[in-house]
Order: sequence, then structure tokens, then C-alpha cells
Amino acid sequence: MAKLYINKGGYLLLYSLAISLTGRMRAIMEIESEMAEAKLSHLGEEVVRALEQKRSDLINSCTRDELLVIKTVMNVGRSERGYRYYFDRDDVEIIHLPIELSGPELMQKYSYYLVHKTKQELSGGIEYYTAVSEQLKEGMEILKL
Repeated sequence: MAKLYINKGGYLLLYSLAISLTGRMRAIMEIESEMAEAKLSHLGEEVVRALEQKRSDLINSCTRDELLVIKTVMNVGRSERGYRYYFDRDDVEIIHLPIELSGPELMQKYSYYLVHKTKQELSGGIEYYTAVSEQLKEGMEILKL
């Protein structure tokens, strides 16, 4: 794949790449779902470690550009909604604010600082983050992927 150069038309390319990566993002979310089920079912450390390794391998098999897009979708999911936290309970309410920007515009807004990160920084930022599935799901919904 050609290296992404972010210019005026480059954000359309980012959005197109996001569309093509929906399967990979869903695969990451599925593995994390399996990990959560394995932990709840007490299937053992080896099963959980195997799933963690599978997730890590999937993330590390991505190119830098693919990681940039995945991290951007996560950022959209984390930042484009409102959240209400309650002091007397642990749950968080998502406030569905109106989305005024298009998909490519959102990709531009949330990838702005990520374009300077290396592949290792991007993969580490995804691999070691605990709310990847939640943010990917929200980001994909917002971007209509």
C-alpha cells in the first residue's frame, strides 16, 4: 500500500481505508469479546493469554497507515460523544450529541496529531489500551462504517 500523505484530498483516502478496515476492526472487537467471556467463565490463564496473543498478532500485522486509521476511528469514538458520569455508581451514560462533520472531516480532525507517530507508538497505543472495543464500536457507528 502506498504511504499516506495527508493533504487536502488525503482525508478521503483515510476514510476509504477506514471503510476497507471494518473487517479487521470487527475482528479486534470479537477477540476482545472472547477475552472478556473467557475471564468471566474462568477458562484459565492460558486461554486468556492465547487470546491476548491473537489480538496482539492481529494489531501488529497492520501497516502503520492501517494503525493510524484504526487509532483515528478510536479517537472519534472516544471524543465525538458526550459522557455523563455518576458519583454514586460505576456506569457511564453516553450522550448522543449531533454529529455535524462528515466522515472524512472527522478523520481529518482526529488524525491530526497521529500522523507524526511511528508504527510502534500506534500499535502500542492500541494494544495496551483497555477500551479499544468500546471506542471502535462508537467510532464506527459515528463514521457509519
